[in-house]
Amino acid sequence: MIDHFFEVKNVDFVAGGKIKVRNVSFKIEKEGDVICLLGPSGIGKTTILRTIAGLEEVQNGHIKLKNKIISSKDKNIEPENRNISLAFQENSLFPHYTVEKNILLGSEKNKGKKDQQISFKEIVDLLDIEKILDQYPHQISAGEAQRAALARSLLTQPDLLLLDEPLSNVDQNFKEEIQVKLKNILKSLKITTIIVTHDSYEAFYLGSKCGIILNEELKQFDDPYKVYHLPNSIEVVNFLNRGVLIPAKVTSPKSLESNDLGTITGNFTKPFPVGTDVKLLIQPEDLQHDDHSNLKLEVIDTKFRGTNFIYTLKTSSNTLIPVFVHSHHIHQHEVDEKFGIKRPIHIEHLVCF
Repeated sequence: MIDHFFEVKNVDFVAGGKIKVRNVSFKIEKEGDVICLLGPSGIGKTTILRTIAGLEEVQNGHIKLKNKIISSKDKNIEPENRNISLAFQENSLFPHYTVEKNILLGSEKNKGKKDQQISFKEIVDLLDIEKILDQYPHQISAGEAQRAALARSLLTQPDLLLLDEPLSNVDQNFKEEIQVKLKNILKSLKITTIIVTHDSYEAFYLGSKCGIILNEELKQFDDPYKVYHLPNSIEVVNFLNRGVLIPAKVTSPKSLESNDLGTITGNFTKPFPVGTDVKLLIQPEDLQHDDHSNLKLEVIDTKFRGTNFIYTLKTSSNTLIPVFVHSHHIHQHEVDEKFGIKRPIHIEHLVCF
């Protein structure tokens, strides 16, 4: 019986003799699960993938796949014997093969491995690369090369698929369509996948779990909802950049007081003694607009996002707070106008530090 399909336990991930990420532990519970690792450039995300693939060795802890150790201080199974496929961010196609031949290398590697196989045509249609099959890597764009490499990796149907920024070079208007199709195909074929990305929206959509890597540590590993709404540190809040921290004082087990916003009620994600000075996370969705409110803030900036506006408001203490409003909202506000905040303010999750 397999306790966990995949496990990393107490591993330092090292590249070039330097520790990139320290003492990392996380698990993938079931075959077919997809997890995403988020973090800034150069933080060590690619090193994690390279180590899992067997291209870097570990000096402490272990990595297990299907209950078997594939990496430890005493054991390092060769990459070709792991049935793990790694698709790099950069062009990893063989230059002397056509795109079609490059992709078919994946199906040749997969012969006899699994009963259920995805067809070459399905992959080509999924990634919309039929028109480049007869071309060579130097004749196609970076985005097309990335999609071709992804197609090859999918055709191998490995036990574990590692994708390094798989859609970073894909046009934005095509990216969301591929994300939907990619998620469906990984789910239908039960291809367990670890995706490295800098795009939090992509991670929240594709991953059943998300890991945030900052300052040489895996800071949080949880489902996307909790990572977004219940960040466990100021570092995660700052990295996701989805809100601001404002000073407040705890006034009861379910309320606090802000000089800028007044009384705010809700449920604390962790308890604080009454009287404690805290920093409260305010996300764009937390405050509601109300033109008739007596709490008025000055509009500093407006961002139109198609389905919504994000207003940046300035408080009396010059704190800038983002507020989400649906784009069908009738009364749109211009810079320097006053914007009303609905009272009483209730925030379901009071995230404080």
